[in-house]
Amino acid sequence: MSYGMIYNQCSCGGRCLSVEYTDKVGELAKKHGLKLHIDGARIFNASVALGVPVSRLVQDADSVSVCLSKGIGAPVGSVIVGSKSFIAKARILRKTLGGGMRQVGILCAAALVAVQENVSKLEDDHKKAKMLAEGLNQIKGLRLNVAAVETNIIYFDVVEGAKITAETLCKNLEQHGILVMQESPISIRVVLHHQISASDVQYTLSCFKQALAGVREDTGI
Repeated sequence: MSYGMIYNQCSCGGRCLSVEYTDKVGELAKKHGLKLHIDGARIFNASVALGVPVSRLVQDADSVSVCLSKGIGAPVGSVIVGSKSFIAKARILRKTLGGGMRQVGILCAAALVAVQENVSKLEDDHKKAKMLAEGLNQIKGLRLNVAAVETNIIYFDVVEGAKITAETLCKNLEQHGILVMQESPISIRVVLHHQISASDVQYTLSCFKQALAGVREDTGI
């Protein structure tokens, strides 16, 4: 039997599971004779934000899956890690289910760039996300918890009585080259990546301010 734990921070608003939490889950799994699998979709972001090596975050896991396309920018791809017997079984199951690709070298090359070059950029992503969150928090009509912004994901609400709805705000921003995601009738999610500069953050804030003030501008990025 196995026990899964998700490190996909999107479901946690970009917040990180602590080392203490993962240790306790590991202890619980071992106590009951369970295998522990960690879905590390954004494990690199968590590692950088917590200042803890990935190896420490997953030390109690029997298997780990790591997404290379979410936090670190590879076009596609995930890696699964486990014992030799586990990987051997995974390969058989993958082939049984029709998995596998030919001529995959170009994708592997992009994945190597992501691991070797982009992990080191995550700290800057997080800093710019915090900068954006602090700016959004100063705009009347928006509500967010700046302290909850630990990585490169920001969630905020458009408050009742604002001059614009969440849906209209998303459409307004898209006209200015800014893509955000509406999560609910009032909630919006913003995700930053390493190609977003500090000047892009300031431009984004200016577009939010104009939209919430009811001012429309026709220029894009």
